[in-house]
Amino acid sequence: MLRITVLSLLLGALALMAGLTLFFSPPSATGPPAHSITLSSANTKVILGAGTPGNAELQLVLNDAGLGVITLAEKQIAAPDYPFLHLDIEEASNKPLVLISWNTGPKKDVRHTYILPNQTREWLWLATNELQGWTDNIDALSLVIVGQAGETVRIRDFGIYPTAPSRQLQAIYSDLVGYVSWHRGSMNTHTGVTPVSSFYRTTLIVAYLTLSLLAYGLLLLALRSTVKFSWQVVALIFLACWISLDLFWQNRLLHQVADTYRTFSGKTAQEKLTVGPDAQLYNFVAQVIPLVQPKDTRIFVSSSDTYLGQRGAYYLYPFNVFWPGPRGEFPPDYLLHSGDLIVLINPTTMRFNAATNTLATSPNTALGAELVFGDPTGKVVRVK
Repeated sequence: MLRITVLSLLLGALALMAGLTLFFSPPSATGPPAHSITLSSANTKVILGAGTPGNAELQLVLNDAGLGVITLAEKQIAAPDYPFLHLDIEEASNKPLVLISWNTGPKKDVRHTYILPNQTREWLWLATNELQGWTDNIDALSLVIVGQAGETVRIRDFGIYPTAPSRQLQAIYSDLVGYVSWHRGSMNTHTGVTPVSSFYRTTLIVAYLTLSLLAYGLLLLALRSTVKFSWQVVALIFLACWISLDLFWQNRLLHQVADTYRTFSGKTAQEKLTVGPDAQLYNFVAQVIPLVQPKDTRIFVSSSDTYLGQRGAYYLYPFNVFWPGPRGEFPPDYLLHSGDLIVLINPTTMRFNAATNTLATSPNTALGAELVFGDPTGKVVRVK
C-alpha cells in the first residue's frame, strides 16, 4: 500500500513538473536566442556606492547617504526575451531596503520600481512577466539598496535569463518557499502569494493531488493483475498533499518566529514599541509628547486612516486626547480654543498652510494655527 502510494505521488510530481514546463513556460525569444546578462565587469556598473564588479560577486559599500546602486545592461533589451531574474545577496543584520528599477517608454522616461519584500533574498528567482511594466524594450535595469552608511552588501548574482524549463521550476520553488514578514493586513487575510507569484499554492497542490490520483488509476490499469483498488491509498495521497500545502504555512510561521525573536528579544516594553509594527507612528508620538505644555492641553487627533488615528490617540494617553467619533466627525471650529493642539497623522484631509499659518478643517473653513512639529508621519499645530 505504501509503495503504490509513494509511486503515485512521484508520478504525480513528475507530471506536474512536465505540465508546468511544457504548457506554462514563457515564450522563447522570436529572434536570435537571447543570452543571459549577469553580474560581471562587462555588464555591470556601480552608480552609487563603492565596489568593483567582477565575474563572481560584488562587495558593494553604501555611500554616506546609505545608498548603493548598480546598473545591469545599460543598453536596450527586449523585456519578453528575459522572463526570469535571479538575485543572490548577503545582507547585513539590519535588512536594508532592496528594490529593482528599470526604464521604459519611447524616450525611456518612464521609471518602474519593484520593492522586494523583507525576506531571505538568497537564491531568489522572479518571474519578470509578473512585474508591472516589464514589457517592450527596457534599459537601465538597476539594483538599488538603501541601508546604513558605510554598510557592505555582498552581491553574489544579479542577472536576467532567457526561458528554460529549469528556471521555470526554480522560480516556482523560490516563490513557494519565499518568506514575507507579516503586516497589519495579515491579521485578516493570507493570499498565499506574493505580487510576483506565477501560481497560487493551493492551485498547484490541487493539481498535484489530481495528477497523483490519475497516476494511481493508471497504475491500477497497468498492474490490475496484482494491485487492487484501495480507498486507503486515496486517503494517503490526499493526506500527503494536505501536509505538503501545510508545510508552506509552517515554513512561514518558523520564519516569522525567528524574525520576531531577532526584532524583540532582550528589549524593554518601550524599546519593543520603537521597533514594532507601529514603530514609525510611536516614534512620531514620542516626539510630540514633550511638546504638550501644559499637561492638561486638549489634543485633537485627525487622520483618514482610522487605525493609525486611533493608535496615535492611544499612545497619547493619559493626556487630554480627543479622537473623532465613529463617522470621523471633527469638532466645529467654535469649540476649538487657543492653545489646543491638533495632531495630523497622514493621511489626513486637513491641510496646514505654513505660508498663511492656517489650518483648513474643511473645504470652506480654516482657522489660525502655527506649526509646532512635523515629519513624514504627520504634523502638530497649535490653535491661535
